Amino acid sequence: MKNKILVIDDDHMFNEMLCEALKDEGYMPVGVLSLKEARKKLYDEYFHCVLLDLRLPDGNGMELVEMASTISTVIVMSAHGDIRSAVNAVKKGAFNFLEKPFELNHALIEIKRAINYRKLELENEELSKLTGGERKLNLVGNSTEMVKIKKTIDTIANKSVSVLIEGESGTGKEVVANLIHRLSGRKKFVALNCSAIPENLFESELFGHEKGAFTGADTLKKGMVEDADGGTLFLDEISEMPLSLQPKLLRFLESGSFKRLGSIMAKRVNVRLICATNRNLLDEVEKGRFRADLYYRLNVVKIAIPPLRNRIEDIAPLVNYFIPLLKREIGIAEDIKVSEDFIEALMNYKWPGNVRELRNVLLSIIAIYGDHGVLETWMLPEDMQKPEMEKKLPLGEMPLEELEKDYTERLLRKYNGNKTKVARVLGISKSTLYTKLKRWKLD
Repeated sequence: MKNKILVIDDDHMFNEMLCEALKDEGYMPVGVLSLKEARKKLYDEYFHCVLLDLRLPDGNGMELVEMASTISTVIVMSAHGDIRSAVNAVKKGAFNFLEKPFELNHALIEIKRAINYRKLELENEELSKLTGGERKLNLVGNSTEMVKIKKTIDTIANKSVSVLIEGESGTGKEVVANLIHRLSGRKKFVALNCSAIPENLFESELFGHEKGAFTGADTLKKGMVEDADGGTLFLDEISEMPLSLQPKLLRFLESGSFKRLGSIMAKRVNVRLICATNRNLLDEVEKGRFRADLYYRLNVVKIAIPPLRNRIEDIAPLVNYFIPLLKREIGIAEDIKVSEDFIEALMNYKWPGNVRELRNVLLSIIAIYGDHGVLETWMLPEDMQKPEMEKKLPLGEMPLEELEKDYTERLLRKYNGNKTKVARVLGISKSTLYTKLKRWKLD
């Protein structure tokens, strides 16, 4: 589905040209010329991003910022003389501002960032809705990897050490961070997504600023670091932190103190830092995109959350965990069971979106077929109904040896490396299996 963008600007020609350019880029733009039209559109339709001019014939666009930013991401468009108003709009909830006249390529980059920001916000809301109360902090799964992670969390939760959490999107990095915080007994959990903050506002967001520190800084603002005093600061997607700001974060970690933007006075705080990333941070260091000294400061304790495809034995427990929660969310009272074939199909799928994708697939199926009483394989999306090997090249185009290796690898994942079970399923002796694994370098 194309991303819908609402363009609010009373300059007829500019509005039309911008909408045309957005359409050429694959977006679905809707142009309006007044606040009244904009309000009606926002009430009637959902937009992934709103481009808002502050000067409109029937009022000030600032009136719309707070309302629009609760349901979409807002980018303010302003002339040079309105920069202070644009900064105020960001304070009221706008994602960023574009100074007219602006380059189209720059605008497209900001729009893409704004849409990704909103997507991340919604995904984080989805993860936080896993359940209510304390149970939402449970880590579901009994695979070897998850058992190790639970033990690590239990060991380090009440120790004031930095934690680095690595894992693909959707694996539950913030859930792990939240669990560490809750078990630590610390006061407040403050979260900041580094990929969602414009670079020019990052330092102010993290460390705060004094009144008059820059144009538009009309009042003193506390930053996230100060807000988290006595608690935990969670920096998600730490790999996206601007290089220019990384020395200041390092200095804060080393000294426990910081300065607000525009201040000469250092403030000391007691903050436990937990960071997360969906990239290999050491690779980012080697590529020159992340400071090595900061990496080693953050990497005191590392928790690597494996992708769901590497712990498929956790799928059945996750399904059993999600079903009652999703029933309550949708409003279904009937009992829902799952067939063995349904679980088998889920275990054969690669899950690029990990636990979040599993939850969303179950949500969709329960919403449509929940009254059937039993979840069956035919209810799944078509690409999930076929075993993984059937999705590859036709048999005539794949060497038999490769097929056998692929199937054996899948069985090893399924049975958590238990070679006795794998040999039994394959109908071969353990010694034959060991010979094959050695040949394939899977031992």
